[in-house]
Amino acid sequence: MGINLNEETIALFRQAQESRAINTTSGLIGYDLEQPAKVIVPVTTPMVNMLARKKGKGIDVTHWKAITSFDTSRSLGALADGATPTQVSYAVSNMQNTYQTIALSNAVTFQAQWRGRSLEGDVRARRTAELLYQLKIVEERWLVQGSQLLMTPPAPVVSTSASGGSIAAGTYWVQVTATNAQGETLPSALPANSNGTTAVVTTTGTTSTITITLFTVPNAAGYNVYIGSGSTPPANNAMWKQSSLAQTQPAFGASVALSNGGTTTSGEVVPPTITVTLASAPATSGTNPPTSNTAKTVVDGSGNPLMFDGLIAQALNNATLSNGASLGAQVAQPAASNGILALNDIDAMLMNMYQQAAGDPDYLVMNPVDNVKLTNLVVAAGQLRYVIDAARPGESAHVTAPFRVTAYLNKVTGREIPIVLDRYCPMGVMLFLSLALPYPVPEIDNAIEIETNQDYWGIDFAVTTSQWQFANYVDETLKVYFLGGLGVLRGIVPSV
Repeated sequence: MGINLNEETIALFRQAQESRAINTTSGLIGYDLEQPAKVIVPVTTPMVNMLARKKGKGIDVTHWKAITSFDTSRSLGALADGATPTQVSYAVSNMQNTYQTIALSNAVTFQAQWRGRSLEGDVRARRTAELLYQLKIVEERWLVQGSQLLMTPPAPVVSTSASGGSIAAGTYWVQVTATNAQGETLPSALPANSNGTTAVVTTTGTTSTITITLFTVPNAAGYNVYIGSGSTPPANNAMWKQSSLAQTQPAFGASVALSNGGTTTSGEVVPPTITVTLASAPATSGTNPPTSNTAKTVVDGSGNPLMFDGLIAQALNNATLSNGASLGAQVAQPAASNGILALNDIDAMLMNMYQQAAGDPDYLVMNPVDNVKLTNLVVAAGQLRYVIDAARPGESAHVTAPFRVTAYLNKVTGREIPIVLDRYCPMGVMLFLSLALPYPVPEIDNAIEIETNQDYWGIDFAVTTSQWQFANYVDETLKVYFLGGLGVLRGIVPSV
């Protein structure tokens, strides 16, 4: 009979705790958790399990240069007699990220340890092992959705109805910001995202309404909607914050309430979208959208950020500019004006990544809910075929319904991309990850890596009350060396 994972983990903790006195005179006792951390591989933390880990230099901020292109001049290499060859020019982006500490603590009372042996054996050892599981789950969320500043929301999806309100005929432009206790983000793109869809709507008559589907971002507490009018995209000082919004549909049943012209979400699963409706004439005075992002995600007492930028944030911070001046990460939204995902959206992302920087993703990461959407798209596109094998009637009589798409073929390169399901990837977001560079670079082993000042580490605190107290820590950051191999497809409206 093979050893149980929990039993093996507990044994490792007991081994690490041997010969350590836990009392008021021993003080703080630290111990390396690297060995048990390697044994614990929760299936809910694919990024933690997948990404390479490297020892850091013991600093608070790390700087590196990310490769965006290997020859920006597109030189033909032609050489005249006696002339000097054209020099190859590289495109790099100056990158930085902060080292931050992720830590959790727990406690076990003396009575719980003494009286729980018949049910769980060593209660204290089990709680210690469970704490390390939870630390890795929190680390997973940081790697995917962590950000020093709240992420700017994608461009919202807007529509109109000719009845039910009092909005006059005109062309209206919509932007959305995310807010928290620290401040407010920059507004969403106006007038178009990289795929050309616009957050603009034209009303008719005098009784119209405007419906806005805004996309949530991780760690936000609320959202503000700004509207301007005119035949061309309004300037920042002609966009105005709206307060007369009515909630019409919170997705997935999460608690959503209107507050100060924005929306507030709560609950374990944040809805990917929130729908609000404007029935009266939009405000034409008051507050304009901010010109800088002041919404720090988590801060200490001095206002310093306490979270590093994860994969999504690094892509948004270093996205390809519309004029092509920066060959960074690819960020896009579905091309359809209603925000519904199409297979062509995924194909376009893969095409753009390859054409821009020879990006050929190794993995496609998404929330399981979005994998259901993708599976249904494949079925609806007629790309499913059942083959009945007459030689195996028993097997042919048993068909599992439905099925699930587990990989996606990159039509550009022919690579079959495994789909990684990650419940901590926000719904409505798909991540395209390249873990290797398209060309060998001796100094860079991994296109994406976790760098640690201190890998998993535990400590037992001095006993001051009738309980044992202990905590686990990891001090790390995330580095993306190949921006051209990182893509984010977001702003996907929920659908089945």
